[in-house]
Amino acid sequence: MEKGVRLSLYTDLSLRLLVYLGGNPDGKPVGTARISEQLRVSTHHLHKVAQGLRKLGYVETVSGRLGGLRLLTPMDQLRIGDVVEAMEGSGRLADCKRGPCALNGACTLKTALDAAERNFLDELKKYTLADVVQGPTLVRLHRLLRAA
Repeated sequence: MEKGVRLSLYTDLSLRLLVYLGGNPDGKPVGTARISEQLRVSTHHLHKVAQGLRKLGYVETVSGRLGGLRLLTPMDQLRIGDVVEAMEGSGRLADCKRGPCALNGACTLKTALDAAERNFLDELKKYTLADVVQGPTLVRLHRLLRAA
């Protein structure tokens, strides 16, 4: 059994898509079929993630034969913690409204879990997409984007 805090698949794919698009040196749209193949994710999931990121203003979808996805928000302005918070929401570690709890209204566990979550998000907010799309990550992304 895996332990620790886990991001949802939706958030994980959102971050991977942003990193992928952040490594695109010319900023031209990249087709979703190509992205799906290179990131090894289903096209269906990729479309759902792209739609969510588009609604948040992080990516742009371009129609047409040369269309696809491209990053809309500058990499140095896109904070990883903001993306995670937008995708996951906050206060999710303990959902006290889901089901009966004998301690409801008298429990301080939620306070502790909310503080831990806030610290987690605050730490992620220290990093921008530009911070994580560099070094070996950027080299690998350039190889992927040149392939195919």
